[in-house]
Amino acid sequence: MEKEAKFKNFSLLLAAGFLVLACFFRFVLIGYQTIALLLAGCALFVMLFDYAPKRWMKKVLAGCVIVGVFGLGLLEVPVVMASRGDTPANAEYLIVLGAGVNGSTPSLSLYNRLTTAREWLEAHPDGKAVLSGGQGPGEELSEAEAMYRWLLSKGIDGSRLYKEEESATTQENFICSAVLLRELNDGILPQTVAVVSSEYHLYRAKYWADKAGFTALGVPAKTTLPVLRLNYFLREGAAVGRLLVLGY
Repeated sequence: MEKEAKFKNFSLLLAAGFLVLACFFRFVLIGYQTIALLLAGCALFVMLFDYAPKRWMKKVLAGCVIVGVFGLGLLEVPVVMASRGDTPANAEYLIVLGAGVNGSTPSLSLYNRLTTAREWLEAHPDGKAVLSGGQGPGEELSEAEAMYRWLLSKGIDGSRLYKEEESATTQENFICSAVLLRELNDGILPQTVAVVSSEYHLYRAKYWADKAGFTALGVPAKTTLPVLRLNYFLREGAAVGRLLVLGY
């Protein structure tokens, strides 16, 4: 009984530790919601496993975790493969996918994408870029406008930049960008375009580009913070699962 009581105390401490970490990632740091959710799930699992009254219940809980980890691992395979990008990514047009704007300042994800877009535009002096992203909650201007201003400040000629400010999702990014590209290209949709997005996001980006009628050459923007990169790769695996099951 004493040994069992000590084990339960350890389980309580472990669950509490997971919860503290979950709160830290959720409320102290910005952008780590997926890791926070996983940590909260770990806390719940520890408590359920420890207090499950029947052995078969513990086996079911452990089995669910194993299946979940295996399933997420399978979903991560195409995400990781697409994250490498396409070399060379030569095209006349580049689509830069938007990300969050803090007021009027690009978020870290958007900054990473803009840095990569600037490098591509400097390496392809005849290339043009469609900056795709509307205005979301808490944003003082559209993501496209924030990208336009940032690239101008880095010496990119504004005549090479075109703003698409209506989209709110990745699917809409490509639908709206396709309309703009037809206008720029005498009614003809380019068959191949280069696409800048965060490395973890390229699988879904290429998926929706294909649905919009053109082939996307991925140009990965590396997420600079390793733990944040892990957070987004985990989230993207879940997003791919939703895409495969629900179609969006």
